[in-house]
Amino acid sequence: MKGSIFLRLSLGVFVGLGVLAGGSLNSEAANRCKDRCNDHYHLRKDVCRAIPLKYERKSCERAAKRAKDDCKHICR
Repeated sequence: MKGSIFLRLSLGVFVGLGVLAGGSLNSEAANRCKDRCNDHYHLRKDVCRAIPLKYERKSCERAAKRAKDDCKHICR
């Protein structure tokens, strides 16, 4: 009786860990691309912050955001 309960419990734990490990591998691969897009966006936005004129700075930031969105569409 105790052996069968232990066997079922250990089998459940192994199946649960397998499901979690399999799901995290796929999400990590997709997030790597999006993380790269976000890194490029933040670098471009930092460059934009050095522009003294507000109109040009906002235009630069919008262009950086469009580039990030285009990059994310490639990731899908």
